[in-house]
Amino acid sequence: MEILKGLATVNAYPALYLEKYNAVVVADLHIGFEAALEKDGIHIPVSMYPKMKAQLTSLLDETKAERVIFLGDVKHEFGEPSVQEWVEVKDLLGWLMERGVSVDVVRGNHDNYIIRILKKYDNVTLHDPVMFLEDIMLAHGHKSFEIPSEVRVVILAHEHPAISVKDKSGAKYKFKCFLVGKYKEVDLVVIPSFSPLAVGVSINEAPKEELLTPMLHEVDLGEFTPIVVEKDVGAFKFPPLKFL
Repeated sequence: MEILKGLATVNAYPALYLEKYNAVVVADLHIGFEAALEKDGIHIPVSMYPKMKAQLTSLLDETKAERVIFLGDVKHEFGEPSVQEWVEVKDLLGWLMERGVSVDVVRGNHDNYIIRILKKYDNVTLHDPVMFLEDIMLAHGHKSFEIPSEVRVVILAHEHPAISVKDKSGAKYKFKCFLVGKYKEVDLVVIPSFSPLAVGVSINEAPKEELLTPMLHEVDLGEFTPIVVEKDVGAFKFPPLKFL
């Protein structure tokens, strides 16, 4: 589904495809989240990384993309990479290098010290705090920044957007979604998390002041359109948030 000119969803994946650059954009993998939960006494029996790698494999196979842009929070720990992060991030980057895929990492707030892993790979470029593809500006979203006048589209992550809806019986369901709207004169797209564990914040229920992304505090969220992505179903465009 085309979100904006040159930007499209790919089936039900929580990812963007940038046609002109033959690139996919994914964010918030939070590799190592399971180890962090284990420290808090929450046991996740299996790592989510193999599932994310399988999804990314299918995504690359379907799009034939030659470039992957990780829009922040590749890893989860704020400090030094954990053992799980070292092992799985290295596996991810090594696998992408073997496929001949170039990699861009836009640094997120969880990506402290990630350079220690990235510097081992010639196919990886780190961008901090933003990345430009001509008139497209990409940032994780945890910081405020100036937008140059030539920018047409800003793509963010960080918020893990989702919406909650109820069925006729009153049961509530949460779905990951893209958010599409305007920031001043610029098109703004917020992409959902790629991690199965980070389902997200229900944008249609959360008080605006509790949102994590500074730029979202400056917009009328009611005018933003959610595009839900659900596995085995596809992508669905919902009415603007003010109607949900």
